[in-house]
Amino acid sequence: MIHSEDRIVVAVSGGPDSVCLLKILFHLRECLNITLIVAHLDHGLRPQEDEKETEFVADLAKRLNLTLAYDKANNVAKAHGTSIEEKAREIRYQFLEKVLDEHHAQKVAIGHTMNDQAETVLMRLLRGAGPTGLSGIPPIRENRFIRPLINITRDEIHTYLKQKEIPFMMDSSNLEKRYLRNKIRLELIPLLANYQPRLIEHLGQLAFLCGQENQFIEEEAKKRLQVVTLGSSGHTLELSLTTFRDLSPALQYRIIRQAIHRVKGNLRRIEVGHIKAIMDLANSVKPQGATNLPENLVVKKIYERLRFSLGAESETADFSHYIKKGGRFQIPESDQAISLEEISKKDFLQSSHSPGEAFLDLDRIQWPLRLRNFRAGDRFIPLGLNGFKKVKDIFIDEKIPSEQRRKIPILESRNDIVWVCGIRIDNRYRVTERTKKILRCKIE
Repeated sequence: MIHSEDRIVVAVSGGPDSVCLLKILFHLRECLNITLIVAHLDHGLRPQEDEKETEFVADLAKRLNLTLAYDKANNVAKAHGTSIEEKAREIRYQFLEKVLDEHHAQKVAIGHTMNDQAETVLMRLLRGAGPTGLSGIPPIRENRFIRPLINITRDEIHTYLKQKEIPFMMDSSNLEKRYLRNKIRLELIPLLANYQPRLIEHLGQLAFLCGQENQFIEEEAKKRLQVVTLGSSGHTLELSLTTFRDLSPALQYRIIRQAIHRVKGNLRRIEVGHIKAIMDLANSVKPQGATNLPENLVVKKIYERLRFSLGAESETADFSHYIKKGGRFQIPESDQAISLEEISKKDFLQSSHSPGEAFLDLDRIQWPLRLRNFRAGDRFIPLGLNGFKKVKDIFIDEKIPSEQRRKIPILESRNDIVWVCGIRIDNRYRVTERTKKILRCKIE
């Protein structure tokens, strides 16, 4: 956790755990060759108590001759979309990171104990957490936040403070049972301790073992994620389902979590049920499908791809344009353009015939042509066939994602589809030996 010459920010609320942490690090400062900075944040939630705690911590830092970094939070109680506890935690860590950067420190030491670990494991167990959640509070996070007391019980800390006659403050909000953590601490743990007196120790051990195994499988999943990733850009990530399905369910589970974290930036509000829904989607026999997750995250199955993205894709509006003669025409509703020109048979025979081009019998075509997007029920006679086929079935055959189908232009003559642009022309309008004039169509 600590290296020689480290500058360490110690988060001190004034409570027994943080005061004990500061005192221990202070006594070890010369042995460890470290510099300490005391950090205290006034959350502004308990006007009188907060002021007394701030005075207490300031006096403690002064007596120890340590630098004090202090700030006061504003409007924590008015935070929208999250609990006061969550918002207070977020503001607290923002403050600690700011102090760490301003003082060019290497670590932030936090006074979490084995009791905090046990409470966290129970909270997450009640919420349906998996192995990651049961790992509890990490002793070291991001190589910046350290918790030197994570294997020390609260009873040991109180005994130490009493023996050393070290004063500390008591937070009255810790007795309010409206918070889940407090209810677990004050009601559930004492009840369970009747069945297992070493409950705190056992839950701490469970968190340690889960943490070790979790770290290993996360590293393995990270390697596999690189293999199954087809591409990523911004807030979008696509996985190869062909490769993904060959992996064990345990790795699939972790890869999905990592994919969500990469796209969303966090795993807030993501539960086991969400991961299972994505796994079911990935392994479904249906070629396409989607599931919506919290905070605007959408996961889509598109044939053999699994796409993670933030925000719903905007639907392409209906469009219909008439083209009176050859030339180049921009399609306002998309980033595409179509060019139409008459060419000779010689040019036709010498043409490379790229996928974005179509060659039609100009004598069979009647101007004006109509350029529009896909409509339900569209049918034509695809090149090489003698009977009608639905355009939708062509899209399915070509594995065109459903959200992209309305973006594909369709060229019509006299209400006949002559070209599903970039995919297939109508057999009736193909170039034959009897064709005299040829219309080259190109989609860009």
